[in-house]
Amino acid sequence: MTQASVRTLLRDRRYQMFWLGQATSTLGNQLTIVVLPALVVPSRGAGMFGLLLAVESAVMGVLLLLGGVVADRYSRSLVMAAADIFRIIGVGGFLLFASDGPVGPLLVAAALTGAGAALYEPAHRAALAQVVSEDLRQRANAIDAATKRVGGLVGALLAGVLLSGIAPPRTLVVDLVTFVISLVTLVWLRLPRIRVGDEQQEQGLRAVFAEAKTGLVEVRRRPWVAALMLQGTAQVFFLFGPNYVLVPMVSQERYGIEAFGWVSAATFVGSVLGSVVGARVTSKRPGLWAMNALAPCLLTPVCLMVDVPLWGFCAAVGVGSVGVGCFMVLWYSSLQNEFPDEIQGRVFALEALASFGLQPVALAAAPLLVAVMGITPFAVLSVIILLTSTYAVLIVPGTVQLASPAAVKDQLDHTPATAS
Repeated sequence: MTQASVRTLLRDRRYQMFWLGQATSTLGNQLTIVVLPALVVPSRGAGMFGLLLAVESAVMGVLLLLGGVVADRYSRSLVMAAADIFRIIGVGGFLLFASDGPVGPLLVAAALTGAGAALYEPAHRAALAQVVSEDLRQRANAIDAATKRVGGLVGALLAGVLLSGIAPPRTLVVDLVTFVISLVTLVWLRLPRIRVGDEQQEQGLRAVFAEAKTGLVEVRRRPWVAALMLQGTAQVFFLFGPNYVLVPMVSQERYGIEAFGWVSAATFVGSVLGSVVGARVTSKRPGLWAMNALAPCLLTPVCLMVDVPLWGFCAAVGVGSVGVGCFMVLWYSSLQNEFPDEIQGRVFALEALASFGLQPVALAAAPLLVAVMGITPFAVLSVIILLTSTYAVLIVPGTVQLASPAAVKDQLDHTPATAS
């Protein structure tokens, strides 16, 4: 990432506010993740905490497509602001009901935070393309990815410091403040609607489904995008989802309870470095770079079945994280450049659904599959699926360039899809 490019971004007042909103929102999310179990588990048990996570994930998954439709209908900054309001109310519910009181309002609070995430994620990705010009999007996506990683780390550390000094409920008050700051920046930003002159758009559930279908049609018209979304589904289910469960489990069994801290640090460093690498890729074949970047992720399942030293385990996880970070920057930038502005909310909703829709199932299924198959056969299966899905997509026209061929792109631009 060149200094000139970074300076250009940081001098842009709109980008400054957009970034500040994202940074504080990321910080708030991480505070919630760390503080909530400290409030719930001592009084209500781990089962209730798991139920809250399940409700939040389920609501987010169900509402993602709706979030994409809303992001394409209205001002994306105001949609993100509405998402922050949902999360402020949800965190307020945690503050009031996490430790004691009726369970119903607590579940509603979890549902509200899930709904907030479903609104925020598609709008955020699509809004970045409005704020930043096309030539700077790759660098902006790199900063975006690095901010999420650094913000997550800072949020976890801040939560630990706050929990050691003040009671968990007061820590959630700090959490509420971060979402309020994010809300203020987004209200100030006030991005215009993309679909200007569309005030008479149809309302109701049928219209929502029709617009969601339009997003699906646009993705299907670009086979390379559909192929990469299916690739993400396969890899999340067989590799990245199970890794969330298996990596901490294996590292603790082999190296001790403190080992996962080192593994997490390697993941963090690798992800940030990967974002920097992704920002610097200027090849005319970025898809080849992206697929080659994913390939080293096979090192993690290899280390799950082979007893390597802790430093080797950390190195493997770190190298894989570099690849994922690089891939995500190139992937998100390509989607922002490929699709018209008015459809991007729905496209990013579909992308999130394809990439993470099965993650809760993968998290639940991984221990069962390992118990039935054994960790070595499961790791071998993960490696085979990773390599097959990574390189098979290269045969689909457009994947190597992460863009539709020029003739196809011209045709797509002149024949917009409809929901019929």
